Formats: sequence, structure tokens, C-alpha cells
Amino acid sequence: IAGGRVESSVISYDVRIASGAVIQSSVVMPNVVIGSGSIIRNAIIDKGVVVEPGAQLGVDLAKDAKRYTVTESGLVVVGKGQIVT
Repeated sequence: IAGGRVESSVISYDVRIASGAVIQSSVVMPNVVIGSGSIIRNAIIDKGVVVEPGAQLGVDLAKDAKRYTVTESGLVVVGKGQIVT
């Protein structure tokens, strides 16, 4: 974690969190890169995912539902190896 903020979340090993990133109430699996200034809320991020700088998950659920699985309770699930823009 290099200047990012993590709240009420589980972060696996080999996860890189860049400056200014915010992760809240989420689970992040191994080998994930989270870019600077990104916001992640109520998400499960699987192995090998790259979250590009400034990307947002869990902020606009209608937008998230077009690319990822969103549960009835509003949890966003991102599958293995995807790139979040």
C-alpha cells in the first residue's frame, strides 16, 4: 500500500495499491494492481485483475452491471484477469 486507504476490507498477498486509491468493504484476491485515485466499494476482485488509475467500482452500480456481476445487495464481482477502466 503506497499512500492508498483501505477500510473494512480483506487484502490478499501480492496486491499493489497505488497512491490515492480507496478500498472500502471489499475483498481483493492475489496478484491485483489497483491504480492511483481509483475507488472500490463493496466489491470482490478476483486474481490477476488490473484496476486502472481513476477507475471506480461500486460507485455507479448500473454502469458496473454492464460489465461485471452485481448482486441484489449491491456487491460487485470482478472475474479473474479482467481490466477495470
